[in-house]
Amino acid sequence: MVDNPKLDEKDVKADHRLGQVLIDIGMISGQDLTQALNLAREVGLPVGRVLIMSSFVTEENLQAAVQLQSLLKDNLIDPVAAKQVASILLRTKLSLEQALEQIGWSRPGEVSTNKLGELLIEAGYVTNEQLQDALMKSRSSGVPFGRLLVLNLVLSEALLSSALNAQILIRDGKVTKEQAIQGLRAAKERQVAVELPLIERGYYRLPARHTIRLGELLVLAGLMSESDLMYAVEVGLLNKKPIGQVLVELQYISKDVLDAALNYQRSVSSGEITPLWAASRLTEIDHYGAGGTARKTSEEEMPLPPVSVSLSQFLTLVGVVSDDDIKRAIEVSVDNPQILGRMLLVAGCIDESTLKSALRCYSLVRERILGTEQAFIAFNYSQQSGISVDDALQELGVIRGHS
Repeated sequence: MVDNPKLDEKDVKADHRLGQVLIDIGMISGQDLTQALNLAREVGLPVGRVLIMSSFVTEENLQAAVQLQSLLKDNLIDPVAAKQVASILLRTKLSLEQALEQIGWSRPGEVSTNKLGELLIEAGYVTNEQLQDALMKSRSSGVPFGRLLVLNLVLSEALLSSALNAQILIRDGKVTKEQAIQGLRAAKERQVAVELPLIERGYYRLPARHTIRLGELLVLAGLMSESDLMYAVEVGLLNKKPIGQVLVELQYISKDVLDAALNYQRSVSSGEITPLWAASRLTEIDHYGAGGTARKTSEEEMPLPPVSVSLSQFLTLVGVVSDDDIKRAIEVSVDNPQILGRMLLVAGCIDESTLKSALRCYSLVRERILGTEQAFIAFNYSQQSGISVDDALQELGVIRGHS
């Protein structure tokens, strides 16, 4: 926590980059940001992650700052009110929503005819009671309600994906809301993607040229999972933001990776490169940075991969250890959760409470009581709320009656 001079609204800069927002709302100092930026360049990590690792800001407050950043960009909150909210968050354990309520802020009402919840109800995917329950849990946990519907087994991943895609088509003016609802109903009945019935009914036509969506390209490059992508898509639709902007704000990818992905997306559409080549280059840029390898526009000019030797390979080559030794060491240090947990604890990377929650989640996954994504949500919710993993599971309604 830092003490900044009183900030008048007229003094607040229009610079809405996350680092500047953190300074303006009083969560970090300019010196903190400079130090984090220098370290981020050295280790190749997003500056937000470095701020957390350096204890300049907590994970919860950084996420709150990202949401305040969005509100500031959209002129939905003024800088003075944002600073008041940040001050509350630094002094208390309140959530962002609770802090906003405390200063009397409420989101301006909007009339929307294509909200995800409306589509889900009108297409017969969920009941109003199920939707309201998910919305309530979404407000308390910060998890998009569509994701909660999947976690509570109300909705399948495929149906949520169809609904999100239908919402995008409506937003982009490709189909009407009524056409989208018809397509969603048919998609559920036939267990197909929503685009197929829309095409069959003449409501929608595929692009003439080969294209690849930004998210699909990033998944192909191995930079995120399908569930991460769906989460980001839902956040983007809820906040009316481009998916690329959301991915950067959520720190799934860097700005360099986003810029390169957008360029490659256009090149794929024009037939200059293939999706596989574009994905390969994106993986390189994510690993080495935008300047790590030369920029190329064709597959024939693709550079040879850099030569590198891992520590295990080096030790094996010089005869210090054998392949079996390396295998045993990895199995002991990584596959044994207790040993790995204690190592992280001794190194100061994790505290006892966090380790206990993580081990509980891991145990539930290993016993197949929870899926990996369910465990991820439960862990984060328990940390944010200061409650046990089991209490978090009960509150979220993910599973019931587990022991």
